[in-house]
Amino acid sequence: MVRHFLNRNRIAFLSFLTLYLISNVTLYFIFIDSNMMPTYLDVDRKSNGNTLICTFSFQEILNYPNRMVNQIPVEPNSTDHKIFEVDRNGNKVWELIGLAQPHEIVELANGHLLIADTGYDRVIEVDYPNKNIVWEWKPELINWTRVNSNWSSGHYYNNPFVFDWTHLNDVNFKQRGSWNACLISIRNFDMIVEVNYTAEKNGPSNNPDNIIWYYGDYGNHSLLQRQHNPDYLSNGNIIIADSENNRIIEVNYTTKNVEWIYQGGLDWPRDADEMPNGNILITDSLNSRVFEINKESKEIVWQYKGDLINPYEADLLENGNVLIGNGIGGVVYEINPNGVIVWRYGLSYLKSVVYLNCIISIIMGAVFLFFIYTKNRTKNEVRDKNIKRFVIVGTLISFIAISIIILLTYTSITIIIFRILFSSR
Repeated sequence: MVRHFLNRNRIAFLSFLTLYLISNVTLYFIFIDSNMMPTYLDVDRKSNGNTLICTFSFQEILNYPNRMVNQIPVEPNSTDHKIFEVDRNGNKVWELIGLAQPHEIVELANGHLLIADTGYDRVIEVDYPNKNIVWEWKPELINWTRVNSNWSSGHYYNNPFVFDWTHLNDVNFKQRGSWNACLISIRNFDMIVEVNYTAEKNGPSNNPDNIIWYYGDYGNHSLLQRQHNPDYLSNGNIIIADSENNRIIEVNYTTKNVEWIYQGGLDWPRDADEMPNGNILITDSLNSRVFEINKESKEIVWQYKGDLINPYEADLLENGNVLIGNGIGGVVYEINPNGVIVWRYGLSYLKSVVYLNCIISIIMGAVFLFFIYTKNRTKNEVRDKNIKRFVIVGTLISFIAISIIILLTYTSITIIIFRILFSSR
């Protein structure tokens, strides 16, 4: 039935099929040539007003399972993995490649940049803007048995022979009087460590004696399970997005006891920041939202969902706005307290593809319906052919309706799809 219809209207069908192909191929190459198929992780506002963005390409997300199964490292100087800086007009003013899935960037007082270079299992300090690596901290060079005698030579920490061994995903910096410290999240160790940065810089570096504090233990998920973005609190404690345990915890720095927990309704939270008013700003990735809670009552006092899809982290800016790295959504947003987008960078490839194909489908269906309508008015058909035509018309109307529904519910559908995809993360 449908084949008969298509045979009679082959030219129209082939024309629309060609339109599909040309439009999608053109869109793909536009995004590829413009490096606009990213996943945005950490985003930080620099002191000069520009924005630093950690990113790797959407293709790399799709390729990640293959890398894991076949132990394929990221190629040196791959342009799919980078950190770049944009000004308020969206102009790219600086870029650093030679990284692998960079997750975090911190601007130091001297202008240098601390980077969690996740896929290469290291923290590096880069001399901005010259791009020279002036310090490197690598867990594979640490004798972890000297940190804890229970971690023998056969322990996971002492065997760096697999791709994505540490998934080191965060570094934070703190001035501690006469010396400085780095707080580092080693996700696949289920552990965060504090390193004496000053001693490391004075040398020798990668000294296990410079690990002055740690929390967590490999496989002990009652403490941590694949955490993200630990931060120093104003009271001296540490707040951690305990991602796989779907909770936010505050750990007493001295006793290592958990003093505060927020859980319930979270799905893979990956960032939690203390705000000046004492509230906590949380990035709830698979629920695709950023929200603020009163720390004491644990009530939500502000929330933003908008067009977020798997956001990675959010920062409160000095102007009271919130800067969001929108993960797979492919856009960086600055949101004011009223939930209004006041600045953005990027354009979502996924959203563009979906919208393009849905719009073409609606146009194609409408044209075919018009063609059938005009033919029906000028031609008498026998009953069985009329029935076939009703079936075809119903199919086309359903096709158009589904396309409209997808356009109207794009964000919700995409969130559900990626929640399913990341359920086995």
